[in-house]
Amino acid sequence: MTFTRRSLGTLAAGALGSTAFPALAQPEAPKRQFLSLATSSVGGSWYPLGSAMASVVGKHYPQLNINTEVTGGTNDNLNLLRRKEVDLALSTNDQAYLAQHGEGPFKDAPITGFSGLLGGHIIIWQLYTLRRTGITKIADLRGKRVSLGAAGSIGNDVGRIVIEAHGLKMGQDWQPEYIGHSDGSGALKDSRVDAVLNITSTPTSAITEITSTDGADVIFVNPDPPVLDRLMERYPYWSKAEIPAGVYKGHDRDIPGSFGVTTILVASNSLSEPAAYAITKTLIEHQSEVAAANALGKEWTRAHATRGIKGVLPFHPGAERYLKEQGLL
Repeated sequence: MTFTRRSLGTLAAGALGSTAFPALAQPEAPKRQFLSLATSSVGGSWYPLGSAMASVVGKHYPQLNINTEVTGGTNDNLNLLRRKEVDLALSTNDQAYLAQHGEGPFKDAPITGFSGLLGGHIIIWQLYTLRRTGITKIADLRGKRVSLGAAGSIGNDVGRIVIEAHGLKMGQDWQPEYIGHSDGSGALKDSRVDAVLNITSTPTSAITEITSTDGADVIFVNPDPPVLDRLMERYPYWSKAEIPAGVYKGHDRDIPGSFGVTTILVASNSLSEPAAYAITKTLIEHQSEVAAANALGKEWTRAHATRGIKGVLPFHPGAERYLKEQGLL
């Protein structure tokens, strides 16, 4: 795979605003440069999102030519930043946190040369069952079979952590199954499992499919609030979330009490402040254009600008400047 090299020159300072009113000085305009944005596979959700972002930034700052790179996703993206083969990357905030702290898959090789630009859409806990199982809370999973998603998916570890935090030992008090999201709802309807965990954005097709036929008989099961609060102290990159009203048939009210990890935009620390400022400014002020091009863009709003980054990662100085100017930090 060939990756675009970073900018064609040093990002020199631009003209400042009036020296008579330094507090009102305009930010430096970014110089013309070629940047690369690591996303996902072509079939992944991040590739079209990244393409939409690159297009919108290029429209408002033609001197910022951002090439969208096909990659293997989060961990690949962070390693590309490490090797200085990309300038920007989409990542989940949990993996970004682990990379900077040398934990999990990065315990032998931390990655510290990047920082946050902007928070975006959240990938949330969606544990669902059918009314006939009698399951309404996690304690009811005792003696049950729970699909944690395909082997190797994010639900494997998170599902075990959350259910065991309620006092139910995996393999002893409940039985894990490893069924892909697309097959989980069928396994539930056929009684091959009693509950299914998806950790993904909403709506997700598997749950849309089962709610289209079973509606309100699909029950969502969230962690007990005190347990979730304790877990969030341990995992500071988790964010509280809710399943929005109306995304699934039969569920016309918000379903609070969920949580998840956030997809964020990060940048190499070598990206200039003017470029980081311009990218952050554009994606916030022209968010509607990103949303029009890609459905995931609807969550990349001003209200979510710091979600998944604040308290988890440092902000890039250029992004920090813009966010503070806007009262968002």
